[in-house]
Amino acid sequence: MAKKKKKLIKYNQTIRKIFGGEGFDEGITRVPLDNLIEMAMILSLKEQHLTKADLVKAFRRVWSNGDTADRALITEYLKSLETTFKADKTVTSQEARLEKIDEILSDIEHTPGEAVAIRELFEDVKLKKITPKRIQKSLMKLRNAKKRNSLEEKFDGAFDDDGNFHFFHSFAFKIFDEQFHKILELSCRPFEDEEILTLDEEELGKRLESCKESAIRKREEEIKQFLEIASKPNRYLDIEQKLKAIKRIPENCDFAFVPIPSEYLHEILFNQFEIKDIEVLSDSFRLFKRFEKELFKNPEWKVRYKLLLEVQMRWLYQAIWENEHLPIDEDFEMRRNEVEAQFDAELIALKDALLSEAEGLEMRDEQVETIIANSVIDAISQKEVLEIPYKTLKRINRHFARQIEGFKLKKQREELLARTIRDFKNLFPLAREMGRKLIFHVGPTNSGKTYAAMEKLKEADTGYYLAPLRLLALEGYETLKNSGLEASLITGEEQIIDEEAAHISSTIEMANFQVDVDVCVIDEVQMIADPDRGWAWANAIIGIPAHTVIMTGSEDALEAVQELAEWLDEELEVVRFERKSPLILNSNSTSLKKLEPSTAIVAFSRRDVLALKEQLSGRYDVSVVYGNLSPEVRREEARRFREGESQILVATDAIAMGLNLPIRTILFARDSKFDGQSRRLLTPSEIRQIAGRAGRYGLHEEGFVGALTGPVLNTITELIDEPSPSIHGPYRVMANFDHIDLIAKIIETQSLSEILGFFVKHMQFDGPFIAANIENMLEIAKMVDLYNLDLKTKYHLACAPLSLGSPYLESVFHRYLISLERQEPIPFNLPEHLPQVAQTSDMLFEAEEMVKEVSLYLWLSYRFSDSFIDTENALEARKILNDFIERSLRQGVFARACKRCGKPLPPNFKFGICQECYRGGRQIRRYIKK
Repeated sequence: MAKKKKKLIKYNQTIRKIFGGEGFDEGITRVPLDNLIEMAMILSLKEQHLTKADLVKAFRRVWSNGDTADRALITEYLKSLETTFKADKTVTSQEARLEKIDEILSDIEHTPGEAVAIRELFEDVKLKKITPKRIQKSLMKLRNAKKRNSLEEKFDGAFDDDGNFHFFHSFAFKIFDEQFHKILELSCRPFEDEEILTLDEEELGKRLESCKESAIRKREEEIKQFLEIASKPNRYLDIEQKLKAIKRIPENCDFAFVPIPSEYLHEILFNQFEIKDIEVLSDSFRLFKRFEKELFKNPEWKVRYKLLLEVQMRWLYQAIWENEHLPIDEDFEMRRNEVEAQFDAELIALKDALLSEAEGLEMRDEQVETIIANSVIDAISQKEVLEIPYKTLKRINRHFARQIEGFKLKKQREELLARTIRDFKNLFPLAREMGRKLIFHVGPTNSGKTYAAMEKLKEADTGYYLAPLRLLALEGYETLKNSGLEASLITGEEQIIDEEAAHISSTIEMANFQVDVDVCVIDEVQMIADPDRGWAWANAIIGIPAHTVIMTGSEDALEAVQELAEWLDEELEVVRFERKSPLILNSNSTSLKKLEPSTAIVAFSRRDVLALKEQLSGRYDVSVVYGNLSPEVRREEARRFREGESQILVATDAIAMGLNLPIRTILFARDSKFDGQSRRLLTPSEIRQIAGRAGRYGLHEEGFVGALTGPVLNTITELIDEPSPSIHGPYRVMANFDHIDLIAKIIETQSLSEILGFFVKHMQFDGPFIAANIENMLEIAKMVDLYNLDLKTKYHLACAPLSLGSPYLESVFHRYLISLERQEPIPFNLPEHLPQVAQTSDMLFEAEEMVKEVSLYLWLSYRFSDSFIDTENALEARKILNDFIERSLRQGVFARACKRCGKPLPPNFKFGICQECYRGGRQIRRYIKK
C-alpha cells in the first residue's frame, strides 16, 4: 500500500511539471487531439475514435481510478513528447464572454436593443455563469421592466423588485374633535411577473386599478380600528401626546403598531421602570438596568453590572396604545435570576475545574476563590457584563497552571502509571457500583435467543439494545416502537432522539457508559473475537451500566463470557436455546436452472454476487445483498425478497447477522473467502451462522442447506457439525480520549500518530486484555497530523468511518481536513448526471463509494456540526444514490467489462483485462521501454 502511494505521488509530480504546474484534469484539455488518439490506442481505450471532449473525459476517468499501470503509461507517453502544455492566455476573458453571449442569443428571439442591454448586464459576470437560462431570465426582466415603466407613469406609482406597486393616498383623520389629513404610502401586488408578458397593457391597467382600490379600502378600515383604540383613556399617554403621535405617523406606517415618539417612550420607560439606557434596533429595543452581585456569597466581593432586556418594538407600541400592563420589571427580575444563576454556575464550574486540576495538591477552596475573584471583579467592572470573559478565563487558567505546574506533572505521571497497572474494569465506575447480573442467551441461529432478550428489554422501565450493525440497530428501534414504547436511535451517522424515550437502540460503538438502565441487550457477543471491532463488545460487557446485562451469541463465545464474568466477579446465568426448526443438509448439489422460490445463494465477494445475479436474471426476479451496499439498499432488497417481489436472494455473508428473511434454502456458491489478508476455507462457525438463516421459524417448518457444486457441498457437509474452538482472551480494548490526552501531556506532543503508537507499545492492563488493533486509526492519524487541528478534533477524525484504500474517499477526507483547518463551512453537493441505472458494475461501485462519502459526512456532522452544515443535502444525496443503486440492482445487468477495451469478460474470469488486451499491453510496454 505504501509503495503504491509513493508511485502515485511521483506520477502526480511529473504530470504537474508537464502541465505547467496544473493537475491532470486541467492539463489534459491542452494536449492536441492527435496525441490523445495515439495515447488512447496505447491504453486500448474504446473511446479512441470519439471527439476530443470524449477522449478528455475518458482520460480523466482512467486517471481518477488510481491504477498505477495506467498512470505509468500516460506519464511515460507525455514525457516522451518532450514538451510542456502550459495554459493558453491569448484569448481575453472579455472576448470569450461576448462570444458566448452572442452564441446564446443566436438561438433566442430578441431585438438589437435587447442584445446591447444583455451585453451590458453580463459585462462583469464570470464566463461559467453565463447560461441560456440566465440570459432568458434577464430578457424577461427587460421586457417586464418596459411594461412596468408605462404603468408607473399612467397610475402614478412605482414597482419594487418583488413586483409590488407602491403609491400614495390622502386619508382623513378625526379624533378628539380634531380633523386633519395624512398622505400615506400603500402597496399592492396586482399581478405576477409571468402575467406581465402574457397580458396586454389594458388588462394590466384594470388589474392595477382594482388592486389600488382594494388597498385603500383596507387601509381605511385599519385607520378606523386604530382611532377607536386611541380615543380610549390611557395610563401612559395623555390626549395631547396621542394627537402629536398620530400627526407624526410616518408615510409607510403599519397601523397594527403605530410608533410612539422617542421622547414619550423614554419618559415612560425611565420614570416608570428605572431604565438606565435604551438602544434602538431595527425591530426591537434593548433596555438596560443596573444590578449588584456578590461573588461566592462574600460581601467583600461585589460587582455592579448592566442587564439587558430586549423587547419587540411591535409588542411595546401595541401594548402602550392598548393600555396594557407592561411586565418589564417582572421580565428583568426573571432575566436577572437566569443570568446570575448561570454566572454562579460558571464560577462553580471554574472553581471545580481548578480544584480538579489541583486534586491531591492540598489546595483550599478559599485560595481558589480568591484567585478567581481578583480577576473576575476587575473584568466585570470594565465591561459591566456579568460573565467571565474568555481572556480572563485564560488568564486565570495560566496563572493557576503556573502555581501548580510542578505538582501537576508529578501527579499526571503517577496517574499514567496507575492506569497502566490497575484493572480495566475500574475505568467504568458506574457499572461497578450497580451489582450487575449477567445473562447469556447461547444457541444457534434461528433459536429465538435474541427474541427472548428483546422481550425482556420491552418489559424493563429503561433499556438499551446494542447492535453489531446499523441495520440491526434500526430493526431494534422499530421493534421497540412497534411494541408501543418510546425509543431513540443512535448510530454513527444517524440519530433519532426522543426526549421522552426510556429505551435506546444503538450500534455498539456508540454505547453510552454514563447513563444507567435496567436492562441492556448486547447482541452477537461472539464478535468479541473480531480483531478490528471486538473491543466494542469487550468494553460493553465490562462497562455498560445496566442492572441486568443480557448477551446473545453462539456456543463458541460461552467460555469467553464465563471468563469475563469471573474476572468481574459478577453473577452469570446461562440460558440455552435450541433451534426452532430442523435444518436438513441436501445430498446433491443444486443447479442454477432448478432453484425453488425462497432460496438464498451465498457468495463471498461483490463480483461473484453480481455475476450470479446476471446468470439468474433471465429466469427469476433476484434480490442482492452485499457489504458494500448501504444499509438502506440492503434493507430494501431484503424487503423485496421478504414480500415475494423476488424469488431468489444472492448475497454475501452480510446476511449472517440480522436481516430476518423467509429463506427456505441456503446454497453456498463457494466454500472459501478472502478475509482481508488471505483466502481461506470457511470455518464451522461461519458455515453454521450462514446456514442457520434457512427455515425461519414461523415461516417454514424446516430449512435446507446445500451448494451449487459437488466439491463445495462436500466441504459444507464435512464442516457444518464440526465443533468450533472456544473464544479465549486476551480481549482487545480501546483507548478513549482521556487516555490519549493523558499520554499527550506525559510525552509532550500533539501528534496523534505518536500518541497512538505509544499506547499500542506501552499501555498495559491487569486482566485478560490487550490494546485494540488500531492500524486503520493510525493511518488516519498520520493524515490528520498534517493539519493544524487540536488534539480532540484529531482524535474524533481518526475514529471516522473512512475506507482506506479508496483514492476517492481519501481525497474527500483531505478536502474536509483543509476546510476544518481553515474553519470554513463544508457544504455537500447533490450528485449530478446520474443515468437511470448503472450499466456496469464499475458504475454501480462508484455510486456505492459516493454513499460511503455521504455516511462519512453525516458521521462527521454529528461531531462537528458547526463545520458540516449541509446535512439536509447529504440526506437527500443518500436517498438519490440509494434509489439509483436500488433501480440498478432491479433492472441492470452487470457484465464485468475489460478495463482496456470494454469488452465483456467471461463469467468468473479472474483478471480485469481480457487476453487480447493483456497480450497487446505487454507488447506496448516493451515497445515504450525501448
